[in-house]
Amino acid sequence: MLFGFVLAAIVIGMVMPIQAVLNAELARQLRSPYLGALVSLSVGALIVALFALVNGSGELRKITQVPPQYFLGGLLGAIFVGSSLFLVPKLGATAMVGAFITGQLLGSILIDHYGLLGLVAQPVTPSRLFGVILLFTGLLMVVRKGA
Repeated sequence: MLFGFVLAAIVIGMVMPIQAVLNAELARQLRSPYLGALVSLSVGALIVALFALVNGSGELRKITQVPPQYFLGGLLGAIFVGSSLFLVPKLGATAMVGAFITGQLLGSILIDHYGLLGLVAQPVTPSRLFGVILLFTGLLMVVRKGA
């Protein structure tokens, strides 16, 4: 079961560079990274709204009871999309996604180690630390010019 989830995450991760390149080209076509991000996020919001309507589950009336910090996920998503529109043309898809993944892994290790945001603490182990070092080394190899 775990293997299936990991495989799904890998496949989903494989489409991230496609999304970033498509969004960057959308911004170029519209001549505005902000308009490109707005259109991209609006299309995504419409798709999620359709899924929510078809599914019919959840309790929207409880939205006023949700602590405000939980809405920051939308802000962080907008930052991710907006920054990818800017970074893809500057770095290329490989370097941008490599840097994002390296940052995600570093942030995830800190969240796990300290048990932040309600997660059960999972201390940093030597093998996890080695994995981060390998990923960072790979990132340096990817962004290095002329190698």
